[in-house]
Amino acid sequence: MANLKEEYTDTRNRTHPVEHVIMQPEDKETRERIVEELLQALARTGKKIPA
Repeated sequence: MANLKEEYTDTRNRTHPVEHVIMQPEDKETRERIVEELLQALARTGKKIPA
């Protein structure tokens, strides 16, 4: 398995933990949960969601 990062540093020099989710392509529930969490995170930070 690949050596994945456990944290990243943003443009403001803050360190954040990283969570990796492995899912099967047919697992639509997990995919929808991930998309929902991503949209919530983007809305919280004030970042714009590309159309």
